[in-house]
Amino acid sequence: MKIRHRAIVMAAALLACAGAWAQNQPVAPPVAVAPATAVPWSSLSPAEQQVLESAHDKWDTLAPAQQQRLQRGAQRWATMSPEQRATVRQRFQKWNALSPDQRAQLRQRYEKFKNLPPAQQERIRQAFKRFSSLPPEQRQRLREKFQQMGPAERRAFIAGAQAQNQAGNAREFFRSIPQDERKPTRQMLQAMTPAERSAFRQAWRGMPESEREAYRQRMVRMTPQQRSAELAMPRPHAPAPARPHGR
Repeated sequence: MKIRHRAIVMAAALLACAGAWAQNQPVAPPVAVAPATAVPWSSLSPAEQQVLESAHDKWDTLAPAQQQRLQRGAQRWATMSPEQRATVRQRFQKWNALSPDQRAQLRQRYEKFKNLPPAQQERIRQAFKRFSSLPPEQRQRLREKFQQMGPAERRAFIAGAQAQNQAGNAREFFRSIPQDERKPTRQMLQAMTPAERSAFRQAWRGMPESEREAYRQRMVRMTPQQRSAELAMPRPHAPAPARPHGR
């Protein structure tokens, strides 16, 4: 009985690693979540049943939410290439080697990550990809340097990394603007209050790319008073990947 339960837990952890891998892939827009309903074993596809075989005997005793999580993990696993599955197995081995306290800390961090705005989640994913692309020796040096820092140094390091990321986003934003339009756009952003810049970013992100340039031009032509009134109007939040920033 205990062995079977441990197999279910290990399968769930492995599929959770598959879910964590999927966090670095393109994500569909969020949809409304319906109340969890039970998933009959017979409704699983043969491929899903094969992945979840260790949970077969206890499947009907699992909570519907857990059944759904396991099914989603099995579906992700089925779409992965052999190389991607090898990556997930390596992550699972690392997870299995962690202490209970370390696992609890990672779970807390993941919960915080899920509660972040989509745009901020995307920035974190991109930063992780850049870190992962570094040579192993450089990644290890950065880890050791971070671990040796005091609390104040770590906060300063994180703030610096965020500033670098924002600067990169600003450069990307200005590259999309014609050369002769960059100076007036920068002057407009610099003249805004922080709240107005935030409202501008939100409005700019929330519209189709085909409409952004016309919106930027219209905002540049406005007086400061007109811009303030425009940006004070409530708008629905619909973030897109890019983010403009004033410097």
